[in-house]
Amino acid sequence: MRFFPTFASLLVLVVAATLLTIACGGSAPEPPAPPAAVPAAAATSAPGVPTETAAPATAATAAPTIAPTPASTVEAEATATTEPMPATLAPPALPTAEPAGTNGATVFTLNDGTIARYKVEEVLANTGFKVATGETLDVAGSIAFDADGNVIADGSRIAVQAATLRTDSNRRDGYVRNRTLQTDTWPEVVFVPTSVDGLPASIADASGPVKFTITGNLTVRDQTREVTWNATAEFAGDGTASGFASVVFTFEDFGMDKPRVAIVVSVEDEILLELDFVGTITGP
Repeated sequence: MRFFPTFASLLVLVVAATLLTIACGGSAPEPPAPPAAVPAAAATSAPGVPTETAAPATAATAAPTIAPTPASTVEAEATATTEPMPATLAPPALPTAEPAGTNGATVFTLNDGTIARYKVEEVLANTGFKVATGETLDVAGSIAFDADGNVIADGSRIAVQAATLRTDSNRRDGYVRNRTLQTDTWPEVVFVPTSVDGLPASIADASGPVKFTITGNLTVRDQTREVTWNATAEFAGDGTASGFASVVFTFEDFGMDKPRVAIVVSVEDEILLELDFVGTITGP
């Protein structure tokens, strides 16, 4: 019976102690705060700490939102890095109707029907002596004269398309194109007149037959030599003329090798170049 008062006494003491603590301004203890999260950047940059052991980033360490760039800044950068458009080019000047240096000149122009021709004497194993003759109609050009009858070299030129020269032998033609003239590299034989002797001061006034010479620069392959042609012409008096001109030179003059094939016994050193021409006179 004495146990009950003892238990009651203890209960009264505990209640009294609690009331006394509250009365004195005390409060219940708070649980300890969790440790602060370690920023991801600090965890990965700390020396000696492996990347895989770093504390994971929390919502507080998420990448910051990037504000949009103002439109004015974008336009300024685009202007600074874009190359300016080129200015509009002026259209090229149209070519003049007359060659350079021929204004006011009298010009003799070759017409269709003009023939260029070469002749070389040779001895063949099966037929003996022969004159190999190659011809082409693919020739064009003109000669310009000033008021005193002098040749204007800058406005004068006659060209033969060497690859179109043909003889009676395809084998010979192939050799001449590929070995002698090398037409893939030098397709034209070109003559540039520089002076004439024997023509009247104005060829527009010429009539009947006239003998004369024409001197100028002949280019075969990559070699140029001064040569003189002997010529005759018939002036019809209606602004047209026809005639014949010829010149002789050697293979050596232009650095060419003579043909050397099995059927050719020998080839003469000289080459005869001829021009059967027809043309029209224009100008003062």
